[in-house]
Amino acid sequence: MTDTLPRTEAPAGKQPRTGSPFGLNYLGFTSAMGFSSLGDAAWYIALTWTLARSVSPSTAGALLALASLPRMVALLGGGVLADRKGPRAVMVATDLLRFAVMLGAAGVIAVAGPSVPLLFAVAAVVALLSAFFIPASGAVKPLLLEERDLVRGNALYMLGLRGGQAAGGPIGAWLLGVGGVASIAVANAVGYLLSATGSWRVRYLREPAPPAERKPFWPQLVDGLRYLRHERGILLPVALIALTELACAPPVNLGLVILSGRLGDGAGGAGLLLTAYTVGSVLSAVISMALPPLKRGGLVLLVDTALAGGCLLGIGLVHSLWPAFTAYALLGLVAGQSGVVLVSLTQRRTAAEVRGRVMAVLSLVIYVSAPLANLVYGVLLGPVGFAGTMAGFAALAFAATVITAVTPGLRSVRLD
Repeated sequence: MTDTLPRTEAPAGKQPRTGSPFGLNYLGFTSAMGFSSLGDAAWYIALTWTLARSVSPSTAGALLALASLPRMVALLGGGVLADRKGPRAVMVATDLLRFAVMLGAAGVIAVAGPSVPLLFAVAAVVALLSAFFIPASGAVKPLLLEERDLVRGNALYMLGLRGGQAAGGPIGAWLLGVGGVASIAVANAVGYLLSATGSWRVRYLREPAPPAERKPFWPQLVDGLRYLRHERGILLPVALIALTELACAPPVNLGLVILSGRLGDGAGGAGLLLTAYTVGSVLSAVISMALPPLKRGGLVLLVDTALAGGCLLGIGLVHSLWPAFTAYALLGLVAGQSGVVLVSLTQRRTAAEVRGRVMAVLSLVIYVSAPLANLVYGVLLGPVGFAGTMAGFAALAFAATVITAVTPGLRSVRLD
């Protein structure tokens, strides 16, 4: 699986249209990713619905958590493979494999029905394959875009993913009623096929750097980790992403449910708060595309992390739904914008030959942060109370502000 797909070279001294995040090259790529995320969201509806009807809630939660473990375990290996074989080839191969898995699952479900062991096995295999796709998708964008377009490109990519996820829920529920779980498996398979096609059709603006030295898997993995440890200009943005993920994940996962209960608004209130956060996230992507913070990246990080801390403090003190709605919308806006800036900065600063491994570490940080922070949130809630717990997580966001303020390479960063 080497990256020997068609390539188009850019004329010297001229930025081609395909390098623009709004050109057909990149737009087709992000559209395909959106269809893939739509299928994933629809499949998650089918998976959770079937588990909820077949086993106890605690067992269903345990199975969902276990099914996601292969992704976290294999992410670092996925980064190595992206650097060795080229990100585009890895993305195409993993999407085709996921297509085959989902199509096979659809056939088995149509014949034998959606059993829990089958759905668990399919979810685990798809999670394993996604561990190879995720770092490759992070490493490929700098090969498709000019450096100054990375912020817009990442924002557009995120908008495509969020749009697919938002549409996948209701579409999945509709398909479940019309054609059952098998129809959703087919729809997800089609999404993966579209994603593979979109990845295959993209044209590199620049060639991926070949590995400087062909090494066995483990030494190559260690080299990537050692590179990240010694490159402070990359390690600090990754640390800031970890802090913001740790700060914001529990209020969005558990916090909105607890807050809605405290305010007496029940499940409907929790849904509104989640909608507010999602709207803020989508708005951040739109703003980053229309007005990318190219010359003021450091200022955006300072303001956004400080506002995130303020929102978290405010959420712990509100006494009615609509101030909470406003705080969650603003939290989604500033967290989304700072995330796009930090990911773009990491991609720019990382050497091309290790970009897949760095993106794998970054993805692992994001995936591990949420369950870890949720665990700490639950432990603190009893002895400290809701307001005190929210203040503790706000302190993490403020720590990111302080790190940015005292680090010249972050405080004055430019992305133009």
